[in-house]
Amino acid sequence: MPAGSAAVSAARRRRSLAILLGIAVLAGAGLGTWATGTWPFDRQSYCWGAWEVREGDRVPRVLDENSADSEDEERSGEQSAPPRKGRRATCSVALRDKSGSEYDERIEAEVATVPRGSKERRDWLRTYLDADSAPLPDGLPGLVGRTRAVFVLPEGCDSADGLPTAVTVEGVRTSPLPASMGSEEEVADLLLSLAGTAARASGCAPEEPFEAVSPLARADADDGLTAQGGELCRIPGLRFALDADDHYDSGVGAVRDDLQTCSVLDTADVRNPVRAALFAAVSRPRLTALFTGLADGGSPGKGWRGTGEVGEEHGLLTATCAGRPTVFFLQLDAFLAAHADPDPRRVFAAAANSVADRLGCPAVAPGS
Repeated sequence: MPAGSAAVSAARRRRSLAILLGIAVLAGAGLGTWATGTWPFDRQSYCWGAWEVREGDRVPRVLDENSADSEDEERSGEQSAPPRKGRRATCSVALRDKSGSEYDERIEAEVATVPRGSKERRDWLRTYLDADSAPLPDGLPGLVGRTRAVFVLPEGCDSADGLPTAVTVEGVRTSPLPASMGSEEEVADLLLSLAGTAARASGCAPEEPFEAVSPLARADADDGLTAQGGELCRIPGLRFALDADDHYDSGVGAVRDDLQTCSVLDTADVRNPVRAALFAAVSRPRLTALFTGLADGGSPGKGWRGTGEVGEEHGLLTATCAGRPTVFFLQLDAFLAAHADPDPRRVFAAAANSVADRLGCPAVAPGS
């Protein structure tokens, strides 16, 4: 072969080898970046990897791959240190309008023990046992609505002083639009994924994952019954002496053997209704743990079956009903407490006995 031809062939071999080496380097880099979730195979995730940006069915808009338009919107997230047993952890993911308008849609999540203070706990219960939320299927210890949801982690995740750890998610918007996170199914997926991540990070995950197999129940619609002149949420005895100028509306929540809820809203400010009352009867395991520490082990008084306490604005009773420990709970704002008919103690007693009768168990409170 002429010397010139040999030199050309050698140069071609060197270029081919360089190209192959370059491809190998890029392939290696690509594999590495895919494994770590960075460019060019970026798969954004939030909340310690529990929530992933993707497209398809049952994806909330905030996490939909097609939601964040590069020209109009941007997605961002924040998170604290990962969940640990006994420690509070928070995270959020948001869509923001780049134009600087009021639009801001986000989902905020928290993994924490329930509030220790009695007042704070009662307010927390009034929020997360709201009638707008329905219980998860298959006995899972949680409730799901379009704007908020809660899941109680296993006993092994409890704090050192025995308080349960709850996972909560809530939709927030700065615009006047509703703060919906999506459909109930989408919210349930978010909640269960985050609960599993939190339990694993805290070292208290069960052998079986948190999974809803049966169809998700729906919260019963508001029955349209206002508080004026009637019994709230179709619960005999849950009565208040109000007139037409008092702006209170009731909503029927779950009515099941292991959970029944009734919420009352103060709608005087139609743009900002306030949760004014909650009645609940709970026997689903782990959901009953949400009431731990709210009352001592004493009796509320003569004629009451079980333990608890009954005050002017709240009532709490734990009694065996249909073979299961059942918690009966009432929380009232000051105005409703003052207008309970005939009084808060007897209203709570009547409502608790009504539910006990529905469940087929003996009365838990003294009769009127």
